[in-house]
Amino acid sequence: MNVDKYIRKQIIGYSTMTLIGIIALLIGFVFKYQTHTMSGIAFGFIPAGLGCLLILLYSKRRPSLHQNIIAECDERSIYIRNMSGAKAFWITYWWIFALTMLTNIINITVNQICIATLIFMGVIYFTIFFRNLVRF
Repeated sequence: MNVDKYIRKQIIGYSTMTLIGIIALLIGFVFKYQTHTMSGIAFGFIPAGLGCLLILLYSKRRPSLHQNIIAECDERSIYIRNMSGAKAFWITYWWIFALTMLTNIINITVNQICIATLIFMGVIYFTIFFRNLVRF
């Protein structure tokens, strides 16, 4: 993949994340709709989007960062990320299925299921990713 095209695609994606965060912040605080939820969305999307945007824009002036982006968009890295994401998806899918079946047995709220799933999903993805990084 062309590195400049990859960077432009990433900039569009991270700009969209930042915009979603700003819109959620406005909806929550200006329109007083689901303030707690919208502030959570905003505080998740805005720093992640802005942080990655700054890294991408800063990489144009720093050759070492630019080399990291080139390494990120090579075929091996894309293959490892895709493989890790697919396995993490199916493991998380069965995790949600098991939790759904167990909700009658154990007393757990939907909020607790969602929090546990977000933590579980990240741990599984990065575990599989680093294992595949060594394997391939």
